[in-house]
Amino acid sequence: MRRLLLALLFPAALRAQDIVCDRGDTEVLRLEFTGNAAFPSSVLANGIATTPSTWARRWTKLLGTRYCLDPVEFPRDVIRLVVFYRNHGYLGVSVDTMVTRLSPSQVAVRFVITEDYPTRVRTLEVKGLEDAVGRDEVARDLPLRLGAPFDRGALAATRDTLTRRLRNRGYPDAEVLVNYETDADRRAASVTFTAHPGTRARIGVVQVQVRPVGAAALVDTATVRRLAGLSSGSWYRQQDLERAKRALYAGQLFAQVSVEPDTGTARSDTTVRVAVSVAEARMQHARVGGGWGTLDCFRAYADYTHLNVGRRATRVDLRARLSRIGVGRPLDGLESLCTNEARADVFGGDLNYSTSVTITPPTSARAAVQPSLTVFSERRSEYNAYLRTTPIGAALSLGRGSGRLSQSASYTLEYGETESSPAFLCAVFNACDSGDQEVLLRRQRLAVLGASFTRENTDNPTSPGRGTVLRGEARHASREVGSDARLQFTRLTLDGAAYVTLGTDVVLAARLRWGAVLGPGAYVPVQERLYAGGATTVRGFRQNELGPVVYNVSAYDTVRADGTIGGNPADTSQVVYLRADPNAVSLRTIPTGGNAMLVANLEARVRSPVLADILQLAFFADAGRVWNRGTAQPLNIGSVQWTPGVGARVRTLVGLIRVDIGYNPYQRADGAAYFDAPIAAGGQLYCVSPGNTLRVVSTSALGAPPSAGVMLQESGTCPASFAPPRETSVLKRLAFQFSIGQAF
Repeated sequence: MRRLLLALLFPAALRAQDIVCDRGDTEVLRLEFTGNAAFPSSVLANGIATTPSTWARRWTKLLGTRYCLDPVEFPRDVIRLVVFYRNHGYLGVSVDTMVTRLSPSQVAVRFVITEDYPTRVRTLEVKGLEDAVGRDEVARDLPLRLGAPFDRGALAATRDTLTRRLRNRGYPDAEVLVNYETDADRRAASVTFTAHPGTRARIGVVQVQVRPVGAAALVDTATVRRLAGLSSGSWYRQQDLERAKRALYAGQLFAQVSVEPDTGTARSDTTVRVAVSVAEARMQHARVGGGWGTLDCFRAYADYTHLNVGRRATRVDLRARLSRIGVGRPLDGLESLCTNEARADVFGGDLNYSTSVTITPPTSARAAVQPSLTVFSERRSEYNAYLRTTPIGAALSLGRGSGRLSQSASYTLEYGETESSPAFLCAVFNACDSGDQEVLLRRQRLAVLGASFTRENTDNPTSPGRGTVLRGEARHASREVGSDARLQFTRLTLDGAAYVTLGTDVVLAARLRWGAVLGPGAYVPVQERLYAGGATTVRGFRQNELGPVVYNVSAYDTVRADGTIGGNPADTSQVVYLRADPNAVSLRTIPTGGNAMLVANLEARVRSPVLADILQLAFFADAGRVWNRGTAQPLNIGSVQWTPGVGARVRTLVGLIRVDIGYNPYQRADGAAYFDAPIAAGGQLYCVSPGNTLRVVSTSALGAPPSAGVMLQESGTCPASFAPPRETSVLKRLAFQFSIGQAF
């Protein structure tokens, strides 16, 4: 009898042992439902034991898992469906079955459902609230409604809602009874909820018990009482007790927390004693680890956390991160173990690091905001774009989390400098002479006021199968908030994702990301510009290379005014220009970022037909673009580029390891071309874009000694007319991405 009850209520718990095929069993190739207008087939399929073979098995006949028809569970599925419908108000439902043989060992199963008319709630009454505080609010917007189907789940939810609302208004002993009558002929139900609020009471004594890990408690009762935020004399509210429990758990000081009204002792009619019991956890944690990445080569990290500094529940976090180990000085020397991209990063020659100390004071359950202060130092490079060094910085943040919604505000002040290529500064910031570039590259004060929010409603925070995620951020820098005069901008980003599970094998994930940077001046710090391309955006492009780029070439030609190759810059009677050598072997791409961005992703994550417990396959299409408003580059949806691809995800002890291969059908974008002259040749930056009209003259023609002669180029705009060599190989159009965690 017990097994039958479990089989009816929890078919999934017995599914594996009941329907896995043995020799001679009949395979279920298809499962169908007809007549089910009120509920989708996917919902009904999740509530029964009969299951079709996986898609891989149905298509390949070799891979995947076979599921067979169980002669015991199949009749029970009819009962399960009838019970499901009746619990949702369809009392006259009937379920029939059809089994169609497709081959000697395969069948198609169909459940034929006759839903009939649902029994609807014709009268709904709530009694016993005449003297209750806030009686109108207590009885408003209940799960069970007039005219709706007589749903047993909504019936129980309504009783629980009424009870909870009363207990949140000072009635700790509130109970609600339910009475209903159904008329099968009229398809009608009459429902009455009778509330017994009891006496309204206030919180009396708050008793605290601390169970230590060792011989003596490390957290005193006064600290526990302050964190719980329960005040004697305030009206009893069940939600305050639940909030206190969450606050005590949030600090990670305690392994077990109990906050309950004390019903085991005699109490006054107007007060209720609250018992708070906590069991201490370990107060100190440390971890170290490392990994390998496409752009970073080897990485290492170390974290140390003390949860109870000064025995006042103040949390201190120490963090250290190192990346580009193997190629970055002084920990280089392992270049052979790194990718070509890691070795080719011009701004990655030094070790990247990040160190920080974060202090988080204790916050009670009554406080809406959690403050924290971080002091940090870092060196961070962006692939072939820039190197940002911040000797010292500080960030003050205020966080607020309420269920699935979290909000934060921050103020960051850092003193640092950005190193970038002259070509990058000239193309992005129109700073083409050494004086302007010196201003941009010197150490400056950057102050940013920021605000962000995250609304997460998913079934899994790391690899969602259902739900939505919405994130938004605004960052503002100006003299009014403490920045240098040249560092003024407003940066806005919005990111939304949705996840849908199709059957049991496929998760469909979609994301849309938008960003814009506004500023009164031409200069926006490179780390605040918008970039796309890479493992988490558009995977058919290499890191940051979707959007505006400039090129550094390794060789150039001198050309005369008539376009013929040759010419002598030392001869002032000639007009000579520089042109990129189309046969130059070395070509470096420099992503410049932009001030407008749009990225869209669509991905199907499919359970692998082999090693299904640890392996997941993915098929994706990514689209996006980065623009620079205020330039000749068009800002329109027609310029968006998309790249398809496939990937695999492997579940490991360190997380989900992801490998993606994106196909890029586009040729590399045209851009301005520059030649960085060696220091011995003057260290100049020359525009070598085809068609440029910036004349060059040797200083020897202006009277300088021949040995000291270098070329001078007229100032002006370098046109984005350089077209990189066209890719004809399919393999060179593939972008390989390696990382940990889902792309979004």
